Amino acid sequence: MRNVFLDTNVLIDYFGSRNGFPEAATIVTLAQRQKIRLYVSSLSFATAGYILSAHHKRSHAEFMNLFDRFTTLCHVTTVDADTVSHAIHSDFHDFEDALQHDSALTAQCDVIVTRNKPDFATSKLTVYEPHEFLSAIVSR
Repeated sequence: MRNVFLDTNVLIDYFGSRNGFPEAATIVTLAQRQKIRLYVSSLSFATAGYILSAHHKRSHAEFMNLFDRFTTLCHVTTVDADTVSHAIHSDFHDFEDALQHDSALTAQCDVIVTRNKPDFATSKLTVYEPHEFLSAIVSR
């Protein structure tokens, strides 16, 4: 079973029903069916909670309830002092992506799924757009 790290933008697609929702929902369904293990960083929950509460019609309490249920499905990875240090000294041009990448590495994830693939050009992990990941899973 593959360990799949979801980037913040995919989490927001899922909870915010954005354009990428169908692919994000399919990935979540794979986790529900125990075909993959999902990993999401604590940073992603913080960022998604802020963005979703500020820009969507659901209340903060509704999103917290959704997040609470979602954490029973995924593993929450940490962002700690080592993660920050590695991100500072990484080749990534986007600090948040560097934090995500190191969090995924520490959690021993196999892949990162993001809608921001170019920002992960220096990743040590395989990086997929959601549709690419789903195609790769189907072809296995």
